[in-house]
Amino acid sequence: MDESYKILEEAKQLFMRIGIKSVSMDDIAQILRISKKTIYKCFIDKQDLVNRVIEEKINFEKSTLKKYANSNKNAIQRMIDFSRYISQSKKDLNPTMIYDMQKFYPDQWAKMEEFRTDYFKDTVKNNIKHGIKSGLFRSDINAEIIALMYITLVSGMVKQFTSAENNYQFQTIHFQMVSYHLHGICTEEGRTYLKQHINEITDQS
Repeated sequence: MDESYKILEEAKQLFMRIGIKSVSMDDIAQILRISKKTIYKCFIDKQDLVNRVIEEKINFEKSTLKKYANSNKNAIQRMIDFSRYISQSKKDLNPTMIYDMQKFYPDQWAKMEEFRTDYFKDTVKNNIKHGIKSGLFRSDINAEIIALMYITLVSGMVKQFTSAENNYQFQTIHFQMVSYHLHGICTEEGRTYLKQHINEITDQS
């Protein structure tokens, strides 16, 4: 396995578990049992490492969402697949990571926000159009507006998750948000399918 890839993966796991600010290059070197010199051969500094972690994460999420969006499944199942992936990938996320990005790495946070409001929004919009054509989503909704509203819900979910008053796990908040969203746009036929499959969002298999 490439040395830089191993460092990226370990850094990503540490950032998600305890936040970015609390992780030092020494911590990563100690866990991987390599020298800091080896890390600095691959990354200029911690800023460079954080930037690469975010870029790798965005690229991976794009390819994953594209795979689900291009599947032969119906629009509701695609949305459930999107949501299950997001819940599974964020299940160990510490709110401190989001706080650290917003406060100490605003450029990297802006990249994540751009991904959410651009690529992810377009993916959701296209899926909504697919659902309308197939009769699973209501024909009286505007795909562009509903996709924008979904992104707003995601932002609200992140805000709730990072709130000091929050007592819920990410998966719990995410499930409620997606369930709320899908029930609002489904037809009767769509709701019948949704009722049978909605719990797949938090399926760990």
